[in-house]
Amino acid sequence: MRKILLIWACFLQVLIITAQDKDYTEWYLQRKDVNIFVKELGAKKDTVIVIHGGFGANHEYMTDAVKGLTKKFHFVFYDQRGSLMSPTAEENLTFQKNVEDLYALIETLQLKKAKLLCHSMGTLIGMEFAKQHPDRVSHLVLAGAILPKSDSIESVFSKRQKEQVNFMLNRKIVNQLSKPYKEKGIDNLKSIEDLENSTLTHKDLTEFWRLKFAAVNIYNLKKYSLVKGGKAYYNPKAAVMTETLNWNYDYRPILNEKMKTTIINGAYDFLDFNSYITKRLLKNYPKIKLITLPEAGHNSWIDQPQLFKKSLKENLE
Repeated sequence: MRKILLIWACFLQVLIITAQDKDYTEWYLQRKDVNIFVKELGAKKDTVIVIHGGFGANHEYMTDAVKGLTKKFHFVFYDQRGSLMSPTAEENLTFQKNVEDLYALIETLQLKKAKLLCHSMGTLIGMEFAKQHPDRVSHLVLAGAILPKSDSIESVFSKRQKEQVNFMLNRKIVNQLSKPYKEKGIDNLKSIEDLENSTLTHKDLTEFWRLKFAAVNIYNLKKYSLVKGGKAYYNPKAAVMTETLNWNYDYRPILNEKMKTTIINGAYDFLDFNSYITKRLLKNYPKIKLITLPEAGHNSWIDQPQLFKKSLKENLE
């Protein structure tokens, strides 16, 4: 009897694992110069394509942004060319090709009009795609958005923006959480061999790095362990795509007239504290909705998960 029960227990476990595996599917979009990794998650209708930041980041960190909404929407994630799961040669890394990959994905999914959720540098892909193919986008949600108008790269990554990064990095709580690592001598490490004569561990090095990474991207640093990405999940070589981008642009007319556009920024987003510049840029574009989440940073869904989910749901419907 025990043997039969054990067999049934193993069988049920296999069924559970199989059911879990069926919660998502993974496949590759075959391009001439790269295979784009694609992951589908959630409901089988009302498709939303998720465009991660970077350039060179990985889609995985964006899965947390849609938690609680997978029964309502069908989310399609993908690793952009040059990212972890979609490697390619450096000569294939251009901004325009990145935009064309999105078009190919929409075509493959057989979507007449797409709903897009974009984050950080991914918002540039979403906005440029909307400009080139305004008839193929119905909803555009831009989280941690790059400014919708720019004269040059310096107008986006400005002196003010750098000061905001410094503010996030030098907050009191950052120093408090960094103190145990500094007391162990992390500032004195010159090479990995120095760990042999230190009380620091390899895990300590990663945790300290994650703390600094999180300090820029979220407001509530008590949640720093929830920040994903970086390290092996980021390919710095893909940053070359910023050099192929025309930084003299104005996406506001298209975003205002051709689709339902929503910007969701944290009040402490290092790109634009309190959405100060974004508000000014949108003054004469009333159809572009701007939501600024309090006590939230660049990855605002970590700081304010319920507010972000509510805003995202309302503006994708």
